[in-house]
Amino acid sequence: MTQSDNSSNDTAAVAASSPTSSFSLEQYYREKLANVRQQLPEVARQLKDAGAACVHIQYDGCGDSGQIESIAYLDEEGKPLDLANKVSFTEAELMELFYDLTQARHPGWENNDGACGEFEWDLAADTLEHTHNDRFTDYHTTEHEGV
Repeated sequence: MTQSDNSSNDTAAVAASSPTSSFSLEQYYREKLANVRQQLPEVARQLKDAGAACVHIQYDGCGDSGQIESIAYLDEEGKPLDLANKVSFTEAELMELFYDLTQARHPGWENNDGACGEFEWDLAADTLEHTHNDRFTDYHTTEHEGV
């Protein structure tokens, strides 16, 4: 991952307290983020060795439920790559890492109107771009007096 991926931006997101936040919950998110940062370099190495150049991950959630929707492994030409028996981690384990990363950066992303987003992990360039979209309900008020 690039230097910007290891910046304090994620820590700031985790550390930002809200009225319903607690020290224990913030510590939990920091530990999840530390685990992701510890495991991703080895995952990246295995993916590169298996011929992957890019990994595209999409997630979506609302109504108190959220999940990783899809993971696509692409070769240097952008073609889908089958990693069966080429890496030691399971797709479920990779999903858990990116679920944890999303949760650490955007706690509660799956609640109420929810959110969706994607990760574009360029293994060749050693970059990880994360686009996150929060959903919200809005309204417009018009007031009238008299007839």
